[in-house]
Amino acid sequence: MFHLLQAFLLIFAFSLFAGEPDFGKFDGSGVVLDLNTSKRTVFGPHANKRLNPCSTFKILNSMIALDSGVVKDENEVIKWDGVKREYEVWNRDHTMHSAIAVSAVWFYQELASRIGEQRMREYVSRAQYGNADTSNTLTDFWLGNGSLKISLNEQVNFLARLMRNNLEMPQHVMKTAKDIITLEKSDTYRLGGKTGSCGGAGWFVGFVQNRDKTTVFAFNIKGEGANGAEAKKIALEYLKR
Repeated sequence: MFHLLQAFLLIFAFSLFAGEPDFGKFDGSGVVLDLNTSKRTVFGPHANKRLNPCSTFKILNSMIALDSGVVKDENEVIKWDGVKREYEVWNRDHTMHSAIAVSAVWFYQELASRIGEQRMREYVSRAQYGNADTSNTLTDFWLGNGSLKISLNEQVNFLARLMRNNLEMPQHVMKTAKDIITLEKSDTYRLGGKTGSCGGAGWFVGFVQNRDKTTVFAFNIKGEGANGAEAKKIALEYLKR
């Protein structure tokens, strides 16, 4: 009887461990894709609903900037224009590496301006990134009320191609993109991710490499107080189980 009880408790504990993300008060959805088995797990009702990508687009924007040569590498410094913005960490010179870490919008708007409308349109279309609509306007099409929209499933598909080095980008560009969004790293584990906040929604997208297993994910929340930091908290609580 004791052993049966032990087995029951272990099964119960595992069911909790493998449960769904806790979206709390938010209207949340998520998609997790195991690249080793191609198993896709979907949470919530909105996996195919397209929304503005907000700052998660900085992943692709970085690669386009690098491949097009508008910056020489991720360490090139772009001078702050002196305009005071809402976050103090934005109000300084930045490299791509530092700008993506604090999600400095002005830096990526400068990159978009350097890339130009035609090249941006061609790159985004080639990457099969959401609806690939960059028409409204060059420096904010990915933000709230912009023309570019992408679903959770499309985010995961894009990240899967990135992690498999299967985008139409040079290998060193894809490697750099993964490096600049890496949040945690050890000899056997690596977590990469990017938040996004706009239009009343919060995103957290990225990847986990744990020994030989690679997983990509996308989480989105909507509702009062929804932002990328909250989406990240929910996603990491689930992923780190």
